[in-house]
Amino acid sequence: MMVSFLLTTIAGISTLIGYLFIFIKVDKKKIIPISLGFSAGIMIIISTIDLLPQSYSYFNFKYVNNVSLKYSFFFFILGMALAISMRSIFKEDKKSNLYRIGILSFITLLMHNIPEGIITYLTTTIDFKMGTLMCLSIAMHNIPEGICIAIPIYYSTGSKKKAFMLVLLSAVSELFGAIIAHLFLEPFLTPMIIAVLLALVAGIMILLAVTELLKEGKSYSFKLTVIFLIIGLFIGFMSHLLF
Repeated sequence: MMVSFLLTTIAGISTLIGYLFIFIKVDKKKIIPISLGFSAGIMIIISTIDLLPQSYSYFNFKYVNNVSLKYSFFFFILGMALAISMRSIFKEDKKSNLYRIGILSFITLLMHNIPEGIITYLTTTIDFKMGTLMCLSIAMHNIPEGICIAIPIYYSTGSKKKAFMLVLLSAVSELFGAIIAHLFLEPFLTPMIIAVLLALVAGIMILLAVTELLKEGKSYSFKLTVIFLIIGLFIGFMSHLLF
């Protein structure tokens, strides 16, 4: 049990490494498109080659292939619809759009990290080796997730403290997921619930990456945003192969 909590905590706390990027002294017009493009690439890869296939495989516990695919796609689209609703709550305003992106990223990643913590904890409890590999993979992609929150919040508010607190909350949410799993869900969590959560989060993340991160990044530098989008996609894909 303690090992499961430890690995989940390590995976979550790695998000704080992303916070350190606010201390890099680079022109705002460069660091913002670089960080947003890179983070978008990671989020797209996580959604397409991790979350959606996992959702499909969990649905396969109960349904045949075609039905599993339809359910994954349905909840993926529903996730996109939820993301659109989130965007409508935080109205677009050019003067504060960077801050809006930081908050939307924080909410989305919070939704992502809690079920991720649940899955990491349960996986480690069942199979230590698989849980360790999952921990390493999550730690790799949590770093750009930290960047995705820290850079927009810091450059829109000038507050290192606010950026740190939001990144910390995102990091700790993985441990919160593990605690929920241990106290309440371990006996009741079904593959169907996990499948639905994974597909929903995949839809939210892709819509946020395309309509918010890339859009805002391109407004600073189209070239840098596209270059680091490709780098993010490549690194995300390679970390998936390695872990």
